[in-house]
Amino acid sequence: MIEVKLTGTEDVFKKFKQLNSELKTKVVKDLADAVFEDVDKSVGAHSKTGKLESSLKIRKIDDGYAIEHDLQIAPHAVFVHWGTKPHVIKPKYKKRLRWASGSGFIFAKFVNHPGYKGDPYMVEAANQAPKHLERIINSLDI
Repeated sequence: MIEVKLTGTEDVFKKFKQLNSELKTKVVKDLADAVFEDVDKSVGAHSKTGKLESSLKIRKIDDGYAIEHDLQIAPHAVFVHWGTKPHVIKPKYKKRLRWASGSGFIFAKFVNHPGYKGDPYMVEAANQAPKHLERIINSLDI
């Protein structure tokens, strides 16, 4: 889980502390929605089947909101986000791997996957949270 701890201009935090609890709740919800939108936009670049996008959820937790992937829908989300080391891929149930290439198929007993550096789109979206918070706080009439 990625936890966002906001640091930044004291003015924004002074304004936030002055808000009543109803406005604070609204600001936190608006901030969570803004970060979710950033994550959703970034996920689209990696979606071939739509499962990665459809697995993305936002839910209320005790002290805020959680933005996460449902790994039952897209178990590969972890690898897309954090990447993988080079590894060997072998067939689980058959003797050979098979994939389409041009007008035919290629068969192999195994392949050496070079790894994937990942795209930490959730971390990047979390890093944008202070800017969103400042925009949200400054848009309030207080």
